[in-house]
Amino acid sequence: MKGRILSINLKKYSSDFFGGLSGAIAVLPQTLGLSVLLFTSFGYDASAGAMAGLIGAVILLLSSGIAGATIGMISAPNGPVTMLLVGMVATLSQNYAPNEILIIVGAVLLLTGIFQIVFGILGGGELIKLIPYPVVASMITAIGILMIKSQVNQILPSNEIVGWFKYIPLIVALVTIAIIYLVKKFFPRLPAILMGLLGGIIVYPLLVLSMENPNSKWVIGSLPTIEPGVILSRFNGIELESLPWQLIVTSALALTVLVMIDCLLTALVADTQTSERHNAKNELVAQGFAQILIGLVGGVGGGGTKGSTLANTMAGGRRWSPVFAAVLILLMALFGRGIGSFLPLSALSGVIIYIGINMINKNIIFWLKDKFTRVDAINALTVIATTMIFDVTKAVALGMIFAVITFIRRAIKRPLIRRQTNILEYPSPRKRSEKHREIIEANGDKALLIELQGDLYFATTDQLYRNVMERIDGRLVIILHFRRVISIDMSGMVLLMQLVEIAEKNGTKIVFTHLHKNLGFGKQMKKAFRLIESKKESTTNIFHSTARALEFAEDLILKNEYKDQEYFDTAPVSFEDNNLCKSLDDVAVSTLKNIAKKRKFEDREVVLEEGDKTKSLHLVTSGFVEQRLYNGPTSYKVLAKYSPGTYYGKVSFFSKGPLTTRFVALRDTTVYEIKRKNIKDESAKAKDEFFTDVTMAIGRSLSKESKRFIEEIHRLEAL
Repeated sequence: MKGRILSINLKKYSSDFFGGLSGAIAVLPQTLGLSVLLFTSFGYDASAGAMAGLIGAVILLLSSGIAGATIGMISAPNGPVTMLLVGMVATLSQNYAPNEILIIVGAVLLLTGIFQIVFGILGGGELIKLIPYPVVASMITAIGILMIKSQVNQILPSNEIVGWFKYIPLIVALVTIAIIYLVKKFFPRLPAILMGLLGGIIVYPLLVLSMENPNSKWVIGSLPTIEPGVILSRFNGIELESLPWQLIVTSALALTVLVMIDCLLTALVADTQTSERHNAKNELVAQGFAQILIGLVGGVGGGGTKGSTLANTMAGGRRWSPVFAAVLILLMALFGRGIGSFLPLSALSGVIIYIGINMINKNIIFWLKDKFTRVDAINALTVIATTMIFDVTKAVALGMIFAVITFIRRAIKRPLIRRQTNILEYPSPRKRSEKHREIIEANGDKALLIELQGDLYFATTDQLYRNVMERIDGRLVIILHFRRVISIDMSGMVLLMQLVEIAEKNGTKIVFTHLHKNLGFGKQMKKAFRLIESKKESTTNIFHSTARALEFAEDLILKNEYKDQEYFDTAPVSFEDNNLCKSLDDVAVSTLKNIAKKRKFEDREVVLEEGDKTKSLHLVTSGFVEQRLYNGPTSYKVLAKYSPGTYYGKVSFFSKGPLTTRFVALRDTTVYEIKRKNIKDESAKAKDEFFTDVTMAIGRSLSKESKRFIEEIHRLEAL
């Protein structure tokens, strides 16, 4: 058993070792090339840059690998970080000495690490997802262009050298790039960038073989030793208060955004290969500590590298492979000082140009062709142009501003009205007398239900105002439905108050329903209205259910029809005025009344309970009976509300069985119960069609209700 466990562990660690080896091999050319680019841009020699890059890679790999927040991810100096720092250095080179710029770069990396840790702890891994893709794509594209641009002077022919020898750097760079592309196409399993670098290393000595004095600046040179005393001595004579802290802080913030984006994108790449799920918080915190340490020792910061991560994971690297990669690179930094003498800068330039070409998102041009993506294309091109003219920091800020403006513009155009219906299409569940139902059907278009959606804030208030005002004419009541509204700001609240006032002057009542607590004003919406305008007393009707709001609208129509003289929603009706009796002759009505049992209920008293078995009809002559479907001790859905003049029990009359709903009296209520058995007995005594007449009357009522149900289904299907 122990032997089996040992075998499994050896297999796991060997996979991690070879994965780490592949990752280290893949990341080395990029690390060296970018680090040399950064350090030479402010006056240091290439060897110092190469060593700083190796130190940065080791610290990043160890921090990320030990934390284990993303299985299989390889981190090192990369394009986004390096090019932002190069752009910052370009603005400093005229006013600061190389050692001062090195301190400034270190300060930027240190603050970046602090910001990264803070963002990680506060859930920045989720916030970073809010950055639009066009901004990310354009930043990466701009950085790729800057990387290519930065290498042009390295490989262009120099007038100081005569003959064809001056083309050697250009030839080596082109050979390196060509080999990378050929290997990727024909030998995809091999590390293409490493093969290209090796090709450049082999070609370079062959080209300079016939030169008497090859240019010493064409190679990196011997790597410097790692001496803590030398690292610390760089701080001597530096006055921290004289440093450009405003530039340092803004650059650190921009760099934090870039690092977090790149880190999390690479983590997603690793997840797709390992079938694991990365921990964004832990990864950001781990890499934040790495950036702080890199800033203190003068290394080159970075983040996740996608190509080397793929090389690692495809070679089997998982949990400890980044640590193995760090150890291998550290051994090279400690014992491979002389390797720099064989590394031509032009080969590294070829690697950087290749990486830059692959960072360019060519789809941005195609976005211009489609009207739906044209705004995104303009945003992306603006960010690219700003990066080229100014720097990455300003480009990131401009891209985010442009994205916010675009979002607001699209939000304004997005329809606030999800749908609108009148009470003919969407009646309340209240069952009314035939006379009242006819009045409502004749005036159904005077009540409108408008279902809103999205966000009601300062940018969309004008759209809502115009939409509602266009619908006021001829309406007695407009119901604004807020269930699908995500949020309302103070501008939206003020607009709602104004709409209510303006509508009332035009004879239209505006009522609200489903103003849920998640809108940001809590449960007491009337209190929220008073807080906004304390001098005005809000008379707005606010309902917590659509059914109540629709019932209110129907009552307004009836009151308007009766001119408030004859209509009272609580007025009792006689037994003979019940809907069931309307379809029967006087003899049948008299017979029904004789066999009916009159029952009275108090407010909130249960008339029928779930589980009750009944085959009776129930005629309501005063008060109300509400049919409720409970989904908890106190939570329920109102299925129907029976008014004076209506009746219920149609289905159970034909099919005896336990009820699944509860019937509750509202106010003092009178109900006449008529049992099916008694109807049949009376019909048998008289030897007539009394029972048939009653059942036919019930059938006609059920047919009308079925028709309404079908119309409701069609309405819902059309959404």
